[in-house]
Amino acid sequence: MPEAPLPAERPTRWWATTGFRITLLHLALTLGGTVLLAGIGFWASSRFAVQQIQAEIERDAGVLLNAGRLGGPTSIALSIEARIAADRSGTQYFLLSGPDGGRMAGNLAAAPRSAGWATMALDSSAADSVLLALGTPLPAGHFLLVGRDLAPVRELEAQLLGAAGWVGGAALLLALAGGLVVGRSVVRRAAQMERALAEVEQGRLGTRLAARPGGDEFDRLARRVNATLDRLAATMTALRQVTDDIAHDLRTPLTRLRQRLEALEGPEAEAAVAECDRILDIFAALLRIAQIESGARRAAFSQIDLTAVMETVAELYASAAAERGQALETDLAPGVAMQGDRELLTQMLSNLVENAIRHGRQEGRLALALRPGPEITVTDDGPGIPDAQKPLVFRRFHRLDAARSSPGAGLGLALVAAVAELHGLAVTLEDAGATPGPGLRVRLSGESPHPAAPRPPSTALREREG
Repeated sequence: MPEAPLPAERPTRWWATTGFRITLLHLALTLGGTVLLAGIGFWASSRFAVQQIQAEIERDAGVLLNAGRLGGPTSIALSIEARIAADRSGTQYFLLSGPDGGRMAGNLAAAPRSAGWATMALDSSAADSVLLALGTPLPAGHFLLVGRDLAPVRELEAQLLGAAGWVGGAALLLALAGGLVVGRSVVRRAAQMERALAEVEQGRLGTRLAARPGGDEFDRLARRVNATLDRLAATMTALRQVTDDIAHDLRTPLTRLRQRLEALEGPEAEAAVAECDRILDIFAALLRIAQIESGARRAAFSQIDLTAVMETVAELYASAAAERGQALETDLAPGVAMQGDRELLTQMLSNLVENAIRHGRQEGRLALALRPGPEITVTDDGPGIPDAQKPLVFRRFHRLDAARSSPGAGLGLALVAAVAELHGLAVTLEDAGATPGPGLRVRLSGESPHPAAPRPPSTALREREG
């Protein structure tokens, strides 16, 4: 049977896809590894540069100590002044202090008299400069300090950090771009599969998922789903064919039996003829439903005036409603047209109105309405249909317990479902909010501008009558 259109779902965002999340996880692991390796490289490079400076300091200190052994503090002072004069980088610092702590030579005003390695801030306009220095006590209370400015090391560290930032930023952008490409690709493939499966859910069993030869896991999944749909379609076709064959094969012997019963006389013979007629009507209804579901009648579609069709149906059933004391009200928008089969639409509306008259409250009210779209509603004020039964819409031969004592075979609403399906109309059942009973409102609305492909009635609501 035709079903209501699926509710519009929010489009999947590429950043919410599994592919993009996997990309982000890979990016996080890659960046974590990169940061770890960059940290190790930064530490190793900085450490190597400091060791190089330490080696230069030790070499200069050794040369000055040798000069002191040969000529005493005076030779050290002369050698310090020569080195300062030859220093073009401005990173070499020296201090030779006497026993009283006063400066004898060098370009440092003062420094701690502590032996061994130390770092200290330069007492100059470059307040942020840091020295790495080696202090050495000399005989007679003299003290020698040789140092180097660590500015080159800090520049190297800044360059390494800058390079790491550029590399990390580029890696991040490339990973995000890759995630976008992967995510959009996954979204596109998933959306194609979702649309195809939604069409299958709506009853278009001929729809298949696109699958490339070879292909990836999506293509393998699509081929597996297509094989399942092929099996399902074959099963449904075989089941429908069995029903059609039974109806065809049994109608002829039943017709002959009826003819023989007509030759007999008496009330028993008349009752038997009536039962044969009822069985033949059931088979005729089954064959008619099968013909409608096959889509053969769609070739004869034409533009019809739906308002005029509904006016005709209302006139035909006005007297039947009046016999039960019911008021049949109409609210029909003028000039509503659609593509369809006039005979089938008339039969569909007749079944709905007859159903409403039969199960509506005696001396109650019935309503037949039409709005552009089109949207058709048939409303009664009877006992309605329990909510638990409403998911079982329009299944063949299904009837509510309260309707089993009334005439019918449970095919009237199945025919409604088949005709609505053929014309692309969605059928929904609602409580009418009537008093004293909840009543029933059957709503048929235009699902799409093109009729849906035919399919057998799905699990649906139990009919209240045939």
